[in-house]
Amino acid sequence: MRFIQKNSEPESLTQYKKQSGAYYDGYDKKDDVREALLKEQGYLCGYCMKRLESCDQVKIEHVVPQSKLVEDEKAALNYHIMLGVCYGNEGHPRRELTCDAHRGNDDLTVNPFSETSIGLIKYRSDGTIYSEDAKINKDLNSTLNLNYNGSGVYLKENRKEVLLACKNKLKEMKSQGCWSRKMLQRMLEEYESPGADGKLKPYSGIVVEYLKARIKRA
Repeated sequence: MRFIQKNSEPESLTQYKKQSGAYYDGYDKKDDVREALLKEQGYLCGYCMKRLESCDQVKIEHVVPQSKLVEDEKAALNYHIMLGVCYGNEGHPRRELTCDAHRGNDDLTVNPFSETSIGLIKYRSDGTIYSEDAKINKDLNSTLNLNYNGSGVYLKENRKEVLLACKNKLKEMKSQGCWSRKMLQRMLEEYESPGADGKLKPYSGIVVEYLKARIKRA
């Protein structure tokens, strides 16, 4: 997971909310929301950081479950609690589901829209995502199942491979005499910022943490 800076909601959503009796299932331009979420998230799932290429791969997730917003029909139209996520291996047994598909209606402590909250997430070199905060650790492991490997979803392994690729690149640069704190900072920026196409590198949270630690020791 990574911190997500929310942007303005789509104009079609703004206009729809002005209608009398507006409610989430009545809003028929959800692809506008999906497109907006893709762009502000760098085309990554808001939970597992898998690459999302297009709107048909995006599920609109509410950080506050819709089942807890029933008292106000317009509450689920609040763009600032919406997150774009993958389909989390839907169609498989529950133990093989991830992200929102595994979460269901469980509450979350971790908040992808809070830098402080995301700052409590850590990684191990084997690709494990975890937190020393017990509630957030439960979110990551039990609620969202973000360390699942198997049946076509290899989240832990994917993070490990991304980190290994970064380490190998650093070794190559060091052997070429290119090693410097400035080089590390440039590489960090590469992983923290979207490319010219607006896309962030998938599973890059583990690399960002690793590079920040290396810069501190440089």
